[in-house]
Amino acid sequence: MHQKIGLAGAVIMTVGTVIGAGIFILIGPLGVATGPGLFFCYLIALIVAAGSAVCYSQVAAVFPTTAATYRYARMFYSDYIGFIMGWLRWVTACYALALMGIGFADYMAPVLGWDQRALALGIMFIFYLINILGLKTTQLVQGLLVIIVVSGLISFAGWGFPSTSLSRLANWSAAGWAPLLQGSAAAFFAYTGLYFIAEIGDEVKKAQRNIPLAILFSSIILGILYLGVAIVFSGGLGWEKIKMVEPNLAQASSLLLPASLAGLVQVSAVVAIFTPINAIYTSSSRLLFSLAQDGFLPAFLTRTNFFGAPSLALTINFLFGVTVVLFDLSIIFLGALSSLVALMGMALTAGASLQLIRRFPREVARAPMVLKQRTLRFWAFFTIASAILLTIASFWEDPAILISLALWLGVGSIYYLFHRARKKDKPSREN
Repeated sequence: MHQKIGLAGAVIMTVGTVIGAGIFILIGPLGVATGPGLFFCYLIALIVAAGSAVCYSQVAAVFPTTAATYRYARMFYSDYIGFIMGWLRWVTACYALALMGIGFADYMAPVLGWDQRALALGIMFIFYLINILGLKTTQLVQGLLVIIVVSGLISFAGWGFPSTSLSRLANWSAAGWAPLLQGSAAAFFAYTGLYFIAEIGDEVKKAQRNIPLAILFSSIILGILYLGVAIVFSGGLGWEKIKMVEPNLAQASSLLLPASLAGLVQVSAVVAIFTPINAIYTSSSRLLFSLAQDGFLPAFLTRTNFFGAPSLALTINFLFGVTVVLFDLSIIFLGALSSLVALMGMALTAGASLQLIRRFPREVARAPMVLKQRTLRFWAFFTIASAILLTIASFWEDPAILISLALWLGVGSIYYLFHRARKKDKPSREN
């Protein structure tokens, strides 16, 4: 995969990966459940995401690589943990692909009068073709989409702020601590993808410098946008109105903004729902590529086309995503499971960052970014503790998530044991 992107492209791809259903669709149900505490749900989720971003940035500054979460788990723990992390990330990436397709279809089907599944599959196929044309084409399309989406969020937060009453935000714990904690776990989905650029490290120019900078700049941009939108949403509408109307962000804009700006927010909402599909294809196909490159999957998955894209891996991801769409699983379930695996990857990477100086002192000394050990330890332990807490909250909210995770973990473990047995048996047959 010979194409490379620079710092600006890395920020655009990361922001476009993160902005999606987490702010445009989930903000409505979260607002109903948490009321004045909506801002704190997004703030807590941002702090957790930023803490893990620090850990990703530090490890990537020393070892930039494609499929970073999988490769770091394998490098710092074991082949089994690495494979399982890669396996679960790939499965839930296909879930997230279906989630974005279904979210787009739910939003547009009533407007267009088309079949929901056909719409979901159609948008997934369009972005499949875009990714087949290589990383440069993907980056170009992502950049255009990000401009539209960010413009909508700025319009909502900026124009709606004068209508915001801070008194409506004063009693932020009115819903209770349990809804706030569960809301923070759900809001974390809005930040998953913040480490996207670490997953395609081999395709970033000056990766050791640009990956940490891209994560830092993206965190700042997204934090300002999301927190501003959350303040206006709950402070502009008020909890009583939110419970009565149950609006998504586009519907809230029609209540707070002039018609022209509300139209921009509505267009950006539609675009935001499918924008992350681009990056999901990019990262998940590179993950399959890396698993095949390391011998866990058939070698033909490492083949690339004329544009440098792993076309066979992209095709498999598309077909798996289609299968998930046809099973008609709920959006909340798909989002929660994707977030849960992201939390697992965060905790493992945070643990890896703690081992860097002890295991690779020379490599760390050559890195362009090295955090003070006290700072790194704080964020690493904070990330691990937060991941555990939010994982418990996710299981508590929906035990089916635990069952699904256990199922995929079992399938992956059986495949790994079978694969290892075949590798051991092959040399003995040759001898």
